[in-house]
Amino acid sequence: MKTILNRTAPGKKDDQKFMKIALKMSERGLGFTEPNPLVGAVVVKNGKILSCGYHQAFGMKHAETMALENLDVPGTTLYLTLEPCCHFGKTPPCTDLIIAKKVKRVVTAMADPNPLVNGAGMRKLRDHGIQVRCGVYGDWAERINRHYLKAIRTRVPYVTLHAGISLDGKLTDDAGRSRWMTSEEGRRYSHSLRGEFSAILAGRGTLLADNPRLNLREPGWQGKTLYRVVLDSANSLSRRLNIFKEQERFPLIIFSSDKAPNRRKKVPLHFFVGHDKHGLLLVDVLKQLYKLGIASLLVEGGGRVLDSFIRERLFDEMALFFSNKIVGGRNSGQIFASGDRLEEALELVDCRWSEFAGGSMLRGYRKCSPD
Repeated sequence: MKTILNRTAPGKKDDQKFMKIALKMSERGLGFTEPNPLVGAVVVKNGKILSCGYHQAFGMKHAETMALENLDVPGTTLYLTLEPCCHFGKTPPCTDLIIAKKVKRVVTAMADPNPLVNGAGMRKLRDHGIQVRCGVYGDWAERINRHYLKAIRTRVPYVTLHAGISLDGKLTDDAGRSRWMTSEEGRRYSHSLRGEFSAILAGRGTLLADNPRLNLREPGWQGKTLYRVVLDSANSLSRRLNIFKEQERFPLIIFSSDKAPNRRKKVPLHFFVGHDKHGLLLVDVLKQLYKLGIASLLVEGGGRVLDSFIRERLFDEMALFFSNKIVGGRNSGQIFASGDRLEEALELVDCRWSEFAGGSMLRGYRKCSPD
């Protein structure tokens, strides 16, 4: 009898168990859903999973629809990693489907801060007699959806700084050479990292020095669109560079100074923004990227660009690939060129290390001041 009661009346452990599954389901959409969030859904009755779903890509069905549309069993519990939407967008409101399917109980990891939702989805469910619990593994859900949450709350993309450096923090040698600072395995891992983001950014110096393609070549990212963002203050880059190729799948966005002598657009998404003594105003760049629907940005350099984002504290995360080399050199390029006082030192939190052949990778998050 006790076992039956536990199944029909899910407790805290049941909610955690099934929310874990929903959270792991949500991560299957990583890199494809932005500017929408990652969402997973699990439908349960009497302790058994009846169906699952996740938001696969932007513009496609929401997780709730994937899990419920072909299910006609009333009295279920629906586990969602994010509060269901209650407004019309590219798809109908998910709350309407939940109500129509006679779901008895909805458990969410967190509320959706989108002003079009922001608690209204849960209120609508409660108004229709559906039990709602919110906050199960909320920290985990926040971490998974950190790109979406930063963009929706601040109206600028989530920014991750990405670089391959030596053990002594060098990007290049004294002659400016950076090939190859990291191992082949590290470079593959580094290239695959691009797929997690909406866009990748590099400065003019990197394009002239390396002539990179800044695209996606690693398995698993077929069909994904990745925006490529270039900072070219003087609007002087040659159209013969590799960055001007493959624009159908990898659209090119260029930012130049509004004081540049040449104000002719080289691509449809060419914007002219303000600048100061350090270069283009990065805040203006980020605001424009948000308007284009870009929720996350991977900044790959070069050193001057990375230093600008660090100096202005316009980043949220770092992904650093360390080689097992010590380069040295007084004139070699380094990622941390600015800053000279210990009290103003940057601090990363929740740092995680991964080992690979010839080096290691560090991912950590910027510690923000209390205000």
